[in-house]
Amino acid sequence: MQITDVETAVLGSAVDAASLPAQVGARELEISSVVVRIHTDDGITGYGESFYRSEENNRFLAQSIDSLSRHIEGKDPRHVKDIWHELYLHVKRAGAYGALSAIDEALWDIKGKDAGKPVYQLLGGQTGEVQTYATFPADKTAEELVEYADWLHEKGFEAMKIGAGFGVEEDRHRIRTIMDAVPDDFGLAIDANTSYDATDARRVAETASEYEVEWFEEPIAHTDIQGQAELTQSVDVPISGYQTHTPHYPALDHLKAGALDIYQPSLDYVGGITGASRVATLVEAFNKQLVPHALGPAINYAASLHVAAASRQCTLIEFAVLDDDIEDPGEYIAGPYIDNREAIYVQDGGRIDPPSEPGLGVTIDEDVFEEYRVD
Repeated sequence: MQITDVETAVLGSAVDAASLPAQVGARELEISSVVVRIHTDDGITGYGESFYRSEENNRFLAQSIDSLSRHIEGKDPRHVKDIWHELYLHVKRAGAYGALSAIDEALWDIKGKDAGKPVYQLLGGQTGEVQTYATFPADKTAEELVEYADWLHEKGFEAMKIGAGFGVEEDRHRIRTIMDAVPDDFGLAIDANTSYDATDARRVAETASEYEVEWFEEPIAHTDIQGQAELTQSVDVPISGYQTHTPHYPALDHLKAGALDIYQPSLDYVGGITGASRVATLVEAFNKQLVPHALGPAINYAASLHVAAASRQCTLIEFAVLDDDIEDPGEYIAGPYIDNREAIYVQDGGRIDPPSEPGLGVTIDEDVFEEYRVD
């Protein structure tokens, strides 16, 4: 089998998501993406997806994929790890890890389709089921979030993750208000998107520890390994991160330093399924927890599910509830171009299964796909 052609398509966002706090000010999260289609002489087409948060950035990402494609045409797509390493040598200086990630996902899709098995089985996973927590838009008051927590709890989500970084006192208020109101079996996680310095992060973490928050995500700069380690070792609330690191190599430095309790590789950035699986292996060696960061479009989310289902260290995965005006929060709305959207669905009780069809297990509605193209 040989790769004959590589196509890219820039897709517009299917949802209007809320603003997230950040150290550089508020930013609007846009779930637009780049889809790569890799064709083979056997008639199998593989799909992968990555996103750089805006249509403008995604056009640059598509150009990066197009540039890398000349290195893989004519190769056997089933030799995923060899191709990953060759492409890594090209992208490590340019930083085009999103391009590597999308291509890698498409190669695994081909490999699974050729073998007649879902990707999580190729990775060694057997049961193929994971529990979910819900990431919810940040533009809500603490009191409004209590109401939505009840809605999410009824669906069976184990926890809700909300934005933090609004200031120490506001974050403390949100933690206290929500945790005083939600049922005992429903958890809260907070994500500061690296908004704090070490001093203020510790102040928020102390309140999060008091209220037994599930984890405090990216409280300080992701590059500050020593600062993360000092915070992790000084507070009770688990500290999580790694979603903005790439590829898997820096994970060893974090693990040796004891910098994080929970590792959250993002498949659109860490080097796809291959990169995330290598993070999972390192995390298992140090007996830490893996909770993939999965706030993104549908093909990429399906890839994240396969990695989660194959890891012994993963029992929980993110599920983005990006619209508070839908009847069923278990529907994944960031991918209307997926024909079999039921393959990505949170069941009552909060469980989600990776798609069971060969490869990534998602199929494309070509008509809807073309409607969302903006390139």
